[in-house]
Amino acid sequence: MRKKITLIGSLLLLGITAVQAQQYEQYKNAAPEELVKRKDLSQQELEAVHRYFRFGLKDNKKASELETLIIAKYPKGSFARFNAFQKASTGKDNEEVIVNGERFLQAFPYEEWNASRNGQSFIYYNTHRMLGTAYFETRRFDKFLAMCTTLDYKTENEIFRWNVMRAYVFKLLGQDTLYNVATPVIKELIRKVKDGSYVEGGVFNKEQAQANADEQLDNQLGTYISLLRDMKKYAEAKTYFKHLSPKGACGSAELNDTHLEILRQTGDEPAIRPFLEQCMRANAMTPRMLDELKKQYMKENGNADGYDQYAASLRSPVELEAMMAYVKEHMTSKEFMPFAVEDADGNTVRSSEWGDKIVVIDFWATWCKPCIMAFPGMQLLTDKYEKDDKVAVYLMGTMQTGDYKEKSTGYVKKEGFRFHLLHDNISKVTGGQDGVFKTFVPFFQSSAIPRKVILKDGVMRYTSEGYSGSPSKLAEELSMAIEILKNEQ
Repeated sequence: MRKKITLIGSLLLLGITAVQAQQYEQYKNAAPEELVKRKDLSQQELEAVHRYFRFGLKDNKKASELETLIIAKYPKGSFARFNAFQKASTGKDNEEVIVNGERFLQAFPYEEWNASRNGQSFIYYNTHRMLGTAYFETRRFDKFLAMCTTLDYKTENEIFRWNVMRAYVFKLLGQDTLYNVATPVIKELIRKVKDGSYVEGGVFNKEQAQANADEQLDNQLGTYISLLRDMKKYAEAKTYFKHLSPKGACGSAELNDTHLEILRQTGDEPAIRPFLEQCMRANAMTPRMLDELKKQYMKENGNADGYDQYAASLRSPVELEAMMAYVKEHMTSKEFMPFAVEDADGNTVRSSEWGDKIVVIDFWATWCKPCIMAFPGMQLLTDKYEKDDKVAVYLMGTMQTGDYKEKSTGYVKKEGFRFHLLHDNISKVTGGQDGVFKTFVPFFQSSAIPRKVILKDGVMRYTSEGYSGSPSKLAEELSMAIEILKNEQ
């Protein structure tokens, strides 16, 4: 990414230089020391002449001489700052990054620049990001926290995301240590979330910037609340849900499931049903949440009579309409190449034997996190159609290496899912485990997974890619497609 940005910057500079070439050609033969003495040339104009020397004339000697003189004349100017930043960004390890970064900030203090910002915010954003990571990875948490306190929301959020979230997901720190580091930073983020630091001309206006800031805070709160849950700090975790945005309050099925657990652990029984109803309206439910909602209903009504109508009444007509539009958009009619694959029990499963049965296939792999995250939704779908002889649901492991059969069956068994597993074939073309999947790829012009397809009568009738993050939403999406196909005349 850094190389790409550098290339884009170079191209922009070349474009600017080409436009300004005629304007600054009059200085072609001027000596650098004479140019900096001229009172009719501002710092910005001297910088433009420098670019002309460097990129227009390709006279590196003259450009370097002028660069040194400009920095000497304006030692605290934007040109000097940018050059110092470039040199500070070349650290080969954390120790060098810290030395270079601290030296840069001592020469060009963030506080002075922040008091009257004059562009170049990217310099401090990147310097603090690099320093934050170096401090975190070398366990200099006192410096890490002291630095974060001075930063704007945008920068501090990125430092939290890259360091705290990564440490939580990959278990890079003990829970107590991570808690002591994460707590002051998450409080800072809550305090700063409305500081407008994401506003940027041509990128985010004020409203868009705030929406992005809110979404980012929702993500970081999700990580922090999960850490508190793992540490059994349930009462403390409960206090942070109020800081979620209206959209984030029920938008993540995974976080909603955590919220349910915390309500239980804190004995807040009266809040459970209203919360679950709110999540049902957002269609962000896990299987455990759906089970709990049904239990709550039966507890009040004595039995499950009318539960399906009750659950359906909670759904937003607008959201249901949008879901139906999405499903219809992804309906298709493409003849696929018949195939025969092995299932988890070693039996051969042939697509030619399915006839008019509606068959759902989920292409997945053990290395694909979104695939795994979608499993609870696929379990909901599997359970729903378990006794329907007109529908079959399969999960086909694909694009795996090594003992792919053991990887697939071992993972599913370990996690307790009840799926009918299929193993993709070894391709004679690629040599990889993608024989069947590759025959479908031309239909959707993408090789990404998770990928759902629904087959009927030798034709692919539906396909969708990715995972929305909600088990209930995934199950509903595929159920809608199945019911459309069942109702065809």
